[in-house]
Amino acid sequence: MMKRIVVAAGLLFVTLAAGALEIQRNENPIHADPPRMIREIEHGRRGIVGAGEDAVLVVHVWGTPREMGYAAGRLLKEEIESCATSVLEKMKEEIGGDLTVLDQVYETAMPFIPPHFLEEMAGFAEGAELDPQTIIRLNLVGEASEWHCSLFGAWGAATASTGSLLQLRALDYAVRAGIQRHPVIMVYHPNEGHAFANFTWAGMAGSVTGMSSVPLAISEIGDDYDQANDSFAGVPFTFLLRDILQFDNSLEEALARVQKGPRTTSLMYAIGDGKKGEARALQTSRTLCNVYDPDTLEPLVPTHPRIKDIVYWGMSWNVPAFDKPLHDMLVKHYGNLTPEITLREILPTVGTGNLQVAIYDLTRQMAWLANAKADGETGPLNAYERAYIQLDMKQLFAVEAPKGR
Repeated sequence: MMKRIVVAAGLLFVTLAAGALEIQRNENPIHADPPRMIREIEHGRRGIVGAGEDAVLVVHVWGTPREMGYAAGRLLKEEIESCATSVLEKMKEEIGGDLTVLDQVYETAMPFIPPHFLEEMAGFAEGAELDPQTIIRLNLVGEASEWHCSLFGAWGAATASTGSLLQLRALDYAVRAGIQRHPVIMVYHPNEGHAFANFTWAGMAGSVTGMSSVPLAISEIGDDYDQANDSFAGVPFTFLLRDILQFDNSLEEALARVQKGPRTTSLMYAIGDGKKGEARALQTSRTLCNVYDPDTLEPLVPTHPRIKDIVYWGMSWNVPAFDKPLHDMLVKHYGNLTPEITLREILPTVGTGNLQVAIYDLTRQMAWLANAKADGETGPLNAYERAYIQLDMKQLFAVEAPKGR
């Protein structure tokens, strides 16, 4: 049985002083200007949002899977080639050998990969003029490696000041892999399904972070609690999560998709539903799928007590050094939890989200995004210490297709 590769995230543990949290703050600007368009082709548009070194490309694509992949490949040709080169070289360095392990993962998973992903990846390769194997390998890195992250969903009494469903996705991964050099907000307008946004990196079709026009949102954490039963003979989790964004119309449909599987490895999720106004936390593996609400959330230990109208996990399953600070910060701001409090105080104090942070307000259909510092950029390294981009998701989903597409 092939095992996932653990890629060190270079985490900094929260500082404790006299038994209390040492509160940290992020005072960087929040960029709220709308995206600016740069280039338009058949089935696609390329734009940019944010300012300076914290700006992020926004690429819209329309059509069939092949058409959307081809348009993205053309619009992101240089970024995809650079991203694939740096990420695959770092993966090769981590495993101390060649990249055939990714080919083995693909061979095992291929019977379970929905055909539209194979078509889209072929379009990526054609549009970017790259070997299809390179694109496939890039898209299997997430499945083959282990991510340690944090998440929460909060609503009801927890967000009484706004009445919103608030959801966090904090991604902790190896920043030295250079993946943060080419972040992209991919906004899909597919012929089948509904509009959704994938907060991803150039050339990656699967999702670890994203929000749909339903609206549903996803958060994800990696772990190894059921590694004895891990298998790649299932739907790669990044494709499973993206299908939630593209096709599912409710929290119940999304939960049913995960439960049906077939799932692969030990992973934890949060799925939020803006219409329902609630989120659920999932502990999954090849053989288990436990769905939790605030009243049933596990593990029930002193450093991870339950909180009304909140589901949360700090840096994987039962990690006291992150669970406890995250709990304490959620309680500290209980009733007044907002995106700005989350990004200004909660995340820098807990110290999670070194590669990417996404905060979703599913009720208002807004999102806030930050990415780690890339080589040659200035300022702090970790995403949770940097400036954020504020996104009006309703406006992004309403962008019209190029004429004559």
